[in-house]
Parts: sequence; C-alpha cells; structure tokens
Amino acid sequence: MSELFDLFPDDASSTPADVPPPPVPMTDAQRLEIRRLFAQLGVVTAREQFDLVNVLIGIRLASVADLDMKAAALLKSRLEQRIASKSRVTTGNSWTDRDEDTWIDKL
Repeated sequence: MSELFDLFPDDASSTPADVPPPPVPMTDAQRLEIRRLFAQLGVVTAREQFDLVNVLIGIRLASVADLDMKAAALLKSRLEQRIASKSRVTTGNSWTDRDEDTWIDKL
C-alpha cells in the first residue's frame, strides 16, 4: 500500500503525540496578592472566594492548590478589574457613565 495513505507508520522513529507539560503551581507572591485583593473586596471566607473564582475565571476549585500559575494570573487581573469597577461611581445612565469621549463629544 502506498505510504501516502499510511496513517500509522510502522517505523520506530515515529513519536507519540505531544503531551502538554503539567501545570506550574502558583507562586507564593501570586497567592499573597490574590489574598490581598480578596480582602480589598471584602471576600473573606474560603467558600466565597472559591465561588468568586468560579464566576471570574470559570474554574471550580476543590482546594487552593488547584490554582496554577496561569489561572492565578488571570484571576489576579479579573480581581483588579472588579475592584476598579467597584470604585467607579455610576449614575445608572450609560451615556453619562461612559469612560471616554465619543465622536459627538469631539465635535
């Protein structure tokens, strides 16, 4: 049979599919920063923190050790965004509450 149609070559030189490396655990610095951000938001219990992690980054944690470095960086960013949005004063009017000028304002 033609090698063109050979999906599974017999030679020993073929390598198995690349297996992704295991996730890197979050650093101590990330852990401290995330704790600080939770405290700033007033989220103090583990259950509340785990629920907020699920809401912000879509990961349901069974323990803090389940959070890897990449997910911790994303969580940190989302917590900072949440803090920034809490400090912003809103009037309930999306036109008044916009962050930047529109083309109409620039006329």
